[in-house]
Amino acid sequence: MRDRRDVEMINKVHDPEPLHAFYRTAEPFPHIVVDDFLVPRFADEIATELEQCDIGPWFRDDHTQQVSKRWMDDPNRLPWMTGIALRHMNSPATCEFMSRLTGIDELQPDPTYLGGGVHVTLRGGSLGVHSDFNLHPDSGMHRRVNALLFLNRNWDPSWSGQLELWSKDLERPSVVVNPDFNRLVVFTITDDAFHGVPKPVECPPNRRRFSLALYYYTADRPELEKAPFHWASWQRVNVT
Repeated sequence: MRDRRDVEMINKVHDPEPLHAFYRTAEPFPHIVVDDFLVPRFADEIATELEQCDIGPWFRDDHTQQVSKRWMDDPNRLPWMTGIALRHMNSPATCEFMSRLTGIDELQPDPTYLGGGVHVTLRGGSLGVHSDFNLHPDSGMHRRVNALLFLNRNWDPSWSGQLELWSKDLERPSVVVNPDFNRLVVFTITDDAFHGVPKPVECPPNRRRFSLALYYYTADRPELEKAPFHWASWQRVNVT
């Protein structure tokens, strides 16, 4: 039963081929927004689990650029359906889907979910504009693609919490994505793929902003994209 449900989660509806043309031509860097990504009843189960979850034991690393954010990267420490979703997003079928969607061949998952898993931002939280770390510090694999699945039912845009994709000159956000329920955002990772959630979340005290975060890797990457290893590169921007 679990295997059948896993397959239905992603493969029942979405064909990556027609999405690829939109992805590769998107600005400010290749990306796409896909609504209703998971089968709705499973997305509802996951959202219910997360809304009821005790995040007290979750990890935290607050600093000036990352405020009131918690995460859990171990599926075994997450509610049952949420753990299934994370494992499914790391499955060979999903990696193949992501490769066909992005045009980046042989994408591979990170079995350790480094920096990923489930993210939650509390009221007042924010994430500064940045580019992501470029190499997995343990495996040496090249980080190529991010996939963020939002699980926030009835999220009011006035609460902020939007994901912003910034222009390469850092003059403005080119794309602003509301973290709506069952909405997937996929984008290519390079050293000038600037993104963040720079406006503080203003949701009610009883609400939290949830997302699943998965990162995909390749053994190599184009020479022009290569750089020595670095962690997140935070940028100074004018947030209005």
